[in-house]
Amino acid sequence: MLVIPSTRRVLLSGAAGIRTLVMPLESKEKGKSLDEAGWNWSMIDMEGKKYTFSDFRGEVIFLNQWATWCPPCRAEMPSIEKLYKKNGGNIRFVMLTNEEPQKVRLYLQKEGYTFPVYIGQIGGSDLASRTIPSTTIIDSKGNIRVHKTGAYNWNSEKIKRLIRSML
Repeated sequence: MLVIPSTRRVLLSGAAGIRTLVMPLESKEKGKSLDEAGWNWSMIDMEGKKYTFSDFRGEVIFLNQWATWCPPCRAEMPSIEKLYKKNGGNIRFVMLTNEEPQKVRLYLQKEGYTFPVYIGQIGGSDLASRTIPSTTIIDSKGNIRVHKTGAYNWNSEKIKRLIRSML
């Protein structure tokens, strides 16, 4: 079969996204308690209100580092939106990007996503990631329960059970 090079890139990128969505969930950081540097960084919400991550201490937190231009990030967004719609009242969603707010706002409107998005960067802590998407789930005691880079199905039964166990 003849495939145009630009189409081949799209097909390979899509195949890589599907592969990462079905990969097993692993966590090297599991059980590790978040250090002070992990709590001590700032962000702003889409309305411009400033927060520090420590404002959410004591809550179950779903932290996702992402970008609008990232194919694996975009691949996992529908599952995050579904998880948010089912659990947004019980856990704190922090969808973190460092892009321009207007660009992010347009992307969210186009895709119909309603989860809360924050603009900022994590400094020198265990949460900082050079790879996106990167997702960390932190329990109400500050323990890292999941830390995963790459796309994943965040609306899976495994994640739903984990979240129920933390509430």
